[in-house]
Amino acid sequence: MKKKLLCLLLIVVMLVGITTACGSKEATDGDATQETTDKGTADEETKGKETDSTDSSGETVNITFYSTQVGMDDKFEAIIDRFEEENPDIKVEYIAAGDNQLQKWMSLYASNEGPTVSLMDPINIWENKDRMLILDPEENPWMDNVFESAYASYIYDGHIYGIPISTQGYGLLYNQRVLDEAVGGKFDPDTIKCRDDLKELFDKIEASGVGATMITGVNWSIGMHYLALTYAGYRENRDVERQVVEESRAGTFDLANDQVFNDLMDTFDMLAEYNYNKADPLVGNIDIDAEAIATGKVGTWFMGDWSWVQLKEVANRDDEFGLIPIPVNNDPNDDRNHRIPASEPKGYCIDISQNTVEQQEAGKKFIEFICFNEYAQQIISDTMGATLPYKDVTVQSDSPLAAATSSYVNQGRTIDISNFILLPSDFWYENGASMEQYLAGAIDRDTLASQIGNYWKNQ
Repeated sequence: MKKKLLCLLLIVVMLVGITTACGSKEATDGDATQETTDKGTADEETKGKETDSTDSSGETVNITFYSTQVGMDDKFEAIIDRFEEENPDIKVEYIAAGDNQLQKWMSLYASNEGPTVSLMDPINIWENKDRMLILDPEENPWMDNVFESAYASYIYDGHIYGIPISTQGYGLLYNQRVLDEAVGGKFDPDTIKCRDDLKELFDKIEASGVGATMITGVNWSIGMHYLALTYAGYRENRDVERQVVEESRAGTFDLANDQVFNDLMDTFDMLAEYNYNKADPLVGNIDIDAEAIATGKVGTWFMGDWSWVQLKEVANRDDEFGLIPIPVNNDPNDDRNHRIPASEPKGYCIDISQNTVEQQEAGKKFIEFICFNEYAQQIISDTMGATLPYKDVTVQSDSPLAAATSSYVNQGRTIDISNFILLPSDFWYENGASMEQYLAGAIDRDTLASQIGNYWKNQ
């Protein structure tokens, strides 16, 4: 009898166990269904791209990296190879920009293939900030390694949306040997305190049988790096600059009679008068112009420290180069005449509109690596000839132009042009076309001001 009772109890226990297990399976299936539904809803909300797995699964996360930094494709691929070696759970597909950088970027979004990480101009990030991840230093302690001032172009409404790749300065690049011979001694850029000082230098260079200066007639150089100074850097403060942009949009700003615009254009006229490319000012070939200054055919060149990419490859080039600030008037005490425009012109951002949370986290790891890994820093520093805007950088650039920018930065002699972000993203090529006409002598200054005014009316 005891044995029979024991058997009956065992049967009951087994039946209860089976029933309980079936109930658990139903609950699990229900949870999984709800999880799938929730994930589908989240993916639909973010238009997230598929990824093989998540970090927690230990499988691979696939991300994409889109770069608009020219001349760096093979270098970025080398950095990616090293990153993937150290992060085998993340695979990075590199997408080079090509000629139509912004258009290609937007076409990727139109195809629901928005890159996980993009290296873009601040204005592009600003105009698409709703797509971008807010980067919080409290959640990402590595962000403290960036100089606080370097974030200026990437902060919108108090939030950080980008991590700068470099600090770059520009002005008049000069060939040290050529200028030494022209002045009969060691040329010191600090001797150029006003526009007349620069004119005197140009006359001495030409007297030595060399071209004095050079303008490359391309829209991004004269349309953005020069004309845009009318709106950023050369006024009393950033609030005044913002007001000028707002009045320009409203059609109430009198550009033709603006002192800053006319000061800048007076200097531009002088550069055009001594322009090595004067006979054919719109050829716009960076490589040809780089060869001209590198080999001493011309003494100075309106360009930036990024040009070391071209200069360093020139055969039989000279070795010493530097930067002269752009003087905007004849007041030797005007501080603007002693500073170079400098900014953080490109930054890394992370998409949230078409990338999953796992991809975003992988993107942050990639940005941390590309900014602060010594191997990556050395490649970027060597290739771009760039000043890295990070603390405790130990790598050394071989670029004398980067050294010149660093010197101005260390002396506090830079002009903050971060308000370039206030300008529409098409400012440089629309108004660059007008500047090209002006450089070629096809229009006068009043017509130039009128065309720029018409541009603003269409915004």
